[in-house]
Amino acid sequence: MGYKQALKGNQTETFHAVITDIGENGSSMQVEGLETNDINSRGAFIFSVEDDTKLEWHHAPIKLSEFDVGDCVAVTYTGSIMESYPGQIEKVTKLQLLDDEK
Repeated sequence: MGYKQALKGNQTETFHAVITDIGENGSSMQVEGLETNDINSRGAFIFSVEDDTKLEWHHAPIKLSEFDVGDCVAVTYTGSIMESYPGQIEKVTKLQLLDDEK
């Protein structure tokens, strides 16, 4: 098991995914990266949603409870990804709901 540094400094990376699981406490999610992503952003990833993670739909703030399994999202992150299965993202800075209707 190793670590992959996503980017240097405070730069961010974004990929598109589908939510496959939401933890019982609601503050963790598992997603499956879409095939249209770069090869490094495909597959399964898990991450925590922290108090400072921006949650948006059409650039407007939303609540974490408004996300559901099956939703398409844009995941913006910084830092390392633990190379395990599923990959563990260190810090998600923004989670954006991409579906047209909510």
